[in-house]
Amino acid sequence: MEFPDAGEHCSVTDCNSLDFLPVKCTHCSSVFCKNHFSPVSHSCSQVPDNRVIEKKAAESFQCSQEGCKDGSPLELRCEVCSRHFCPAHRHHGCTDAPRMSKSAQAAAVRKEFRKIKEETDKQVQERLRKAKNRALANKIKLMKMKGSAFGDNHIPTVDRIFIAIAPPLLGKEKSSARCIFFSKDWTLGKMVDSAAKRLKVENKNDRPNEPQLTFFTLDGRLVSPVMDPTLSSLIASGHLVDGDSLILEYVSPGKIDDESNPYLDPQSLSKYSFTI
Repeated sequence: MEFPDAGEHCSVTDCNSLDFLPVKCTHCSSVFCKNHFSPVSHSCSQVPDNRVIEKKAAESFQCSQEGCKDGSPLELRCEVCSRHFCPAHRHHGCTDAPRMSKSAQAAAVRKEFRKIKEETDKQVQERLRKAKNRALANKIKLMKMKGSAFGDNHIPTVDRIFIAIAPPLLGKEKSSARCIFFSKDWTLGKMVDSAAKRLKVENKNDRPNEPQLTFFTLDGRLVSPVMDPTLSSLIASGHLVDGDSLILEYVSPGKIDDESNPYLDPQSLSKYSFTI
């Protein structure tokens, strides 16, 4: 017996296969088959890393000199009239200010340029320092995780991905994460099975009418509504990174269908501890 209205066709033009369990992309809202549901597999243009974000114009202070259209990133207020002027018109001949010689004005302009340059250099260096600190913090975190992580020792070292996993609360007031390494080639489903086994958590995922274990991000969102994606594909699509932190929690049967909205109670998220 045929069911012409069952399932939907994959939105990838070269595929267009009929899938009875299609998945809607949370970024572009198109429907895809199991082979093309991840953003990276259908080259989703709405993924934050691929989408062109409108650039916000930097704040600029307009010169108060009539006819001057120059602006500067720092406000340079006149001590006499309290209006902003660009470096070229910094000494604009306020009636209450003593007149300066051309050489003195030129020296003052050079001084203001140096002031602007020093301030700009400080801002650039501060941003670079913060970026370097974040990168260094991530490296240190991953090194600490590797020192305490456990998992299947048959996984080649080069294939290991380290994730901090907090087990289900199960009515407790706190859940402390443990570091586990997985193979980059494992599916999300196999990762759940391995994490449940090593954290000694009851796993009934083979029984569809029982509460199902799955992974959540730290803001309570599903990592994926399906268990087919491999760990390497989730990393390639930007869903996960090596050294990430996830929550392993139970969901009611039939509820694993949407990764766009938080599923876990926001009030409970603070109970999961990820001190490495």
